[in-house]
Amino acid sequence: MSNRELPDEDPSDSPSISPPSSNDVVVGFDEDIVQMMDRLTYQFSYLQILPIVGMGGIGKSKLAKSIYHNPFIIKHFDIRAWVTISQDYCIASILSKLLASVKGKDDRGGRDSLKGIEQVKVEIYQILCGRRFLIVLDDVWSVKAWYQVQILFPENRNGSRIILTTRLMDVATYTAPLSPIHMMRFLDDKQSWRLFQHKVFGNQDCPLELQSVGEKIVKGCGGLPLSIVTVARLLSGIPRTPKMWLQIERNDGQLETVLSFSYYHLPPHLRECFLYMAGFPENYEIRVSELIRLWVAEGFLKRQNESKSIEMAAKECLEDLIKQSLVLVTSRKSDGRTKTCRLHSMVRDFCMRQAGQEKFLLPVMDYFPNPILRRHFLPQVLQNHLRVSVSLFDLHLKDYTHSLCTTSIICIPHRGYRPKDSVQNFTSLRVLHVLRRNDHSYWELGQVFDLIDLTYLASNIPESIVPPTIAKLQNLQTLIIYRSDVHLPEEIWSLRQLRHLIAFSFQPLPLPKRENLSLGNLQTLSMATNFVCSEKIVEMIPNIKKLEICYYEDKFGEGYRIDNLMHLLRLEKLKLEMHCSFVPCLNPIFPLSLKKLELSGGWISWRDMTIVGSLPNLQVLKLKKYACYGEQWETTEGEFRMLRHLLINESNLKCWTTEYSHFPRLRCLMLRRCAYLDEIPIDIVEIPTLVLIDIDDHNPSLLYSAKIIQEEQWMT
Repeated sequence: MSNRELPDEDPSDSPSISPPSSNDVVVGFDEDIVQMMDRLTYQFSYLQILPIVGMGGIGKSKLAKSIYHNPFIIKHFDIRAWVTISQDYCIASILSKLLASVKGKDDRGGRDSLKGIEQVKVEIYQILCGRRFLIVLDDVWSVKAWYQVQILFPENRNGSRIILTTRLMDVATYTAPLSPIHMMRFLDDKQSWRLFQHKVFGNQDCPLELQSVGEKIVKGCGGLPLSIVTVARLLSGIPRTPKMWLQIERNDGQLETVLSFSYYHLPPHLRECFLYMAGFPENYEIRVSELIRLWVAEGFLKRQNESKSIEMAAKECLEDLIKQSLVLVTSRKSDGRTKTCRLHSMVRDFCMRQAGQEKFLLPVMDYFPNPILRRHFLPQVLQNHLRVSVSLFDLHLKDYTHSLCTTSIICIPHRGYRPKDSVQNFTSLRVLHVLRRNDHSYWELGQVFDLIDLTYLASNIPESIVPPTIAKLQNLQTLIIYRSDVHLPEEIWSLRQLRHLIAFSFQPLPLPKRENLSLGNLQTLSMATNFVCSEKIVEMIPNIKKLEICYYEDKFGEGYRIDNLMHLLRLEKLKLEMHCSFVPCLNPIFPLSLKKLELSGGWISWRDMTIVGSLPNLQVLKLKKYACYGEQWETTEGEFRMLRHLLINESNLKCWTTEYSHFPRLRCLMLRRCAYLDEIPIDIVEIPTLVLIDIDDHNPSLLYSAKIIQEEQWMT
């Protein structure tokens, strides 16, 4: 039977040594226990630190307790000790309780607590010396706490272990840089129901009349054990009727305490970034790129130094929130960076309430789920909140929907609804972001372009032609248009603050008649159709970092001046798509600053790939739809020195000759629709950094080759 239960993680506890007994039935830990037991008892003599990481209430402490009380573990280790550290710890108290624990007794404020700190340290060290020990450091919040106690644990080379539970990834990676980190998972629906049923009914089954409503309540807990047990405790104390159960909300102050503790641990700028995420709907997968641009537009972050862009600072903030277990990663890019993220439903509930209480941002549809309530309260809400997230339909309820103080609106579109003139009275608006969904919602541009304070605009537009009146938006930093074949006026070059210019596709950019116009701050241009990379254009976008170009012509000629790409000295990401019937031999010259290159269509021959391989900073290379022509690829020494990710998708490649030293940092190799390639070079197995070879099932010979390499790695 599976074992898992709620971890009784109370961050407010003082350091303690008394892990509750493991007599309770626990649910969902089978796999976790097996993995941790293997790591604890594996015949590796050196002292190992085994971190367990996850958000508050997910079960880190309970997993540690289940292992701590396991009869085999009790027999395997000579000494076991447990101390809960928490955020506001006192080192003297920790040492006193740890000493009592290694002695196998409770610390009741006796003689040990009166000893000096250095004396206690020496005594703990002497007790542990020469003996196989298991120490659990529960709820560690800082690297400093670890630094103060690590000296206590001798390297006996006898298989001693330290389990460390924490919400913070930074703490885990610092304390155990070479050890695998055990990440806690949420319970699935079946495990959640079993935990709930046990807590409410013990060994009995849930009555049939309560099962339907009970399953809905449990599903709303989102697989978080703390939330499930909190709700179970509430339901255990009231009459067991469907009517009463329907009145129970999904959480109470106990869960609020756990999450608020993590929240108040954040510095002020991280709190702002976190609270802003309440503006996105529940279970909405947020693109990191859009979140970063919104944070920057809102001014939450300050540039620390000239070497680090504000966008980079924002990315670091997101990683901090992920490490705090407040934000979930839902997908990653090929280079390992986060691509999309979201808030767990329990975390979002807290985030939403906190954002509303602090009048930071009001998610109108969550606070007023009934449209009638929104019709009544929305005008007042808009007068009292700088930032709101609201449906497009609600913004057009009445003519009096307006605000002189609202600076930011996150709009949630409704399929088939086409609003008009909805923001004409929001004269202070700086950020207008419509969530990107498959619908045809849009704003009347005549109204939007009168909002002269606007710094961020993301929306569909009624027609593909953008009028010259866009020149009014002199503060605009980000323009995102959810449409293809967008025609921009030459006035676009007058928007000197513009940093990001994005659409499904832009028609060729018109050159301005005035000589002194340029986009010196532009970092992103995507997706430009039939882009002419003339010397003049290059001079007008000198700081571009990300450029995506697509060519649609019967013939591709030299008039597009591709070689001038090499003069974009700050370009880091380049995507080139070719959809032409005839393409001459190009072999383009790329800027040395490139970190990511994606080619689609016939751009270069395999024999000329040295052009790409010699790029000193290239980390990600994606070759799609016969991007390289020919059948043989032979790499040479000194190429691809920094490459970490290589994708080949659709290729005529037959023979690939390489050595492991040609890809010294490669971590991921992906081969898709490579029908003619019979095998992966055997030297690939020697690449020390390689962690993944991903191959589809279109080529059995290639699959067999990958299995041979896998066996070789296992043998070594």
